[in-house]
Amino acid sequence: MKTLHILAAAATLCSLAACDNIDEKDRFIPVERPHSDKTVLIEEFTGANCNNCPEGAAAVAALHETYGDNVIAVAEYPNQMPQLTNPPIPIPGGDLRTQLASDYFSAYDGPSRGLPSAMFDRTKFDGRELQLTPSTWGTPVYNLLQLQSPVNISMTCGYDEATRKLNVDYSVEFVDGVKEPVSYQLWLVENGIITVQADKNAPGGIVPNYENNHVLRAALNGTWGTAHGDGHLPAQSIEGSGSITLDNAWKAENCQVVGFLFYTDSRRVIQASLLKSIYNQAPAENN
Repeated sequence: MKTLHILAAAATLCSLAACDNIDEKDRFIPVERPHSDKTVLIEEFTGANCNNCPEGAAAVAALHETYGDNVIAVAEYPNQMPQLTNPPIPIPGGDLRTQLASDYFSAYDGPSRGLPSAMFDRTKFDGRELQLTPSTWGTPVYNLLQLQSPVNISMTCGYDEATRKLNVDYSVEFVDGVKEPVSYQLWLVENGIITVQADKNAPGGIVPNYENNHVLRAALNGTWGTAHGDGHLPAQSIEGSGSITLDNAWKAENCQVVGFLFYTDSRRVIQASLLKSIYNQAPAENN
């Protein structure tokens, strides 16, 4: 365990004995490095022509309202199940599907499960990572938030408006040892995207100006992130980076960066972090 040493000088002690008579080893008290609050990554799979999917988005919004920054949500639009994922009315910029989301959807047997569905730290509940019923999504989030994170994450970024190039640096400090191989993932997400959405509760079954938030746009360091090996000891750190040139259709002022450490083999998420603005030079930290 990484320790910090602080001077233990109390007036009451000095009144009993001269400070130069105190054994040197007794002048410092080891203080444990604090664990960061656990943050849960919610991956919500959704589709523009899925008239039940707004219920999934509402469930995620309610969880964010309840737990605040202790949950980080990402909306992923796969291209499988076209009857649910094709835009109901084609409009410019209205197709949010990505190959990246499709790869993740396939990796967790999504096409056989359905939409809306969600994963919570990619952790299995009742034998599966993907959970289907939005009204039950609060239980895995609550359970995961009871865990203690063994790492602290810090991220910083630099964005060049002229070239639309974004660079992100991350650092992970191990408070506890982690023996298993780990990897780090960087994603770009965008808020405030207006599209057409099917909704069973809307007049005519369509919302013409539906607001999509925390939409997965791209990965900055590959589909499955950057591998960082195994056998990480307390007080050790790993560092890495990723970059991307923003598509002209993406609004930079609405973009954020999601970063998370996960076990390479099981892909289960250990801890996640969020850069709320790519213009913000202050580091995102959860320690």
